[in-house]
Amino acid sequence: MSRTPAAAEAFPYFLAQLEAGMAGRDEDDPGPRSRPDLPAWAAQLVGVLFDGQDAAAAQDWARRVHGELGRLGGRVPLGVVHDWHARVVAPMLAEASVRHGGAAGPHHAVGLLHTRTLAGERVPEADWTAALEPALREVYRHAYGYADACATAGAQAHAYAIANGFGEERAAEFAETYAQLNTGANARSYADASALANARALAAAYTAGDARAYARTYPFARVQAYAHAHAGRDGAAGQEERHRAAYGRLADGLADSLARTAA
Repeated sequence: MSRTPAAAEAFPYFLAQLEAGMAGRDEDDPGPRSRPDLPAWAAQLVGVLFDGQDAAAAQDWARRVHGELGRLGGRVPLGVVHDWHARVVAPMLAEASVRHGGAAGPHHAVGLLHTRTLAGERVPEADWTAALEPALREVYRHAYGYADACATAGAQAHAYAIANGFGEERAAEFAETYAQLNTGANARSYADASALANARALAAAYTAGDARAYARTYPFARVQAYAHAHAGRDGAAGQEERHRAAYGRLADGLADSLARTAA
């Protein structure tokens, strides 16, 4: 029969759980990889942020998070999410959006709603939806793997053109035009559909203060989008370092939000 690890073994057990993979679970499918004393949404966030960092930084961060979870006795309120988004996520996404040629305003608007919720105000679902849709649209637009998708579409179009006797010059022109039009349309569709679906589900969960509903919105997947949007997915030099840095900033911010939470 399994038993709860002794206090001296608690952190190694927690670390083993993280290394096995915590992200991707919800309240209705806890699975053997999630901790029974940690809310499913928190397990998702901790798991994906652990995975996104390099090994040494991740282990140091996990020890810090483990200490805060122990202080809280595993009782992690949803207010941690609001604090994290208001202080860290919204400013990061606003910064990234401006850097990529987008707008900061939608992210500031979402951050304000998180701040109002922290202050005890019940923000109407319609207000959440109205703020989240444009902000998430920016996130998914900047997180889309445009360069890779464009290269794939271009290669396919070029092969088609050559096979149909276009000649090299015409084939190259056709491939470039097709790749830009096709990839642009796909990126817009992806951003619009993802923003719409996530905004509605998140708005309902936030307004109700429903931790189970929030877990079912798969926050770990949005964290991945946040990191990609902040780092950029354009294939430029240093992209991997920017990606790790984005995860590190998000991870440190979540640990700080846990530390700011009263037991």
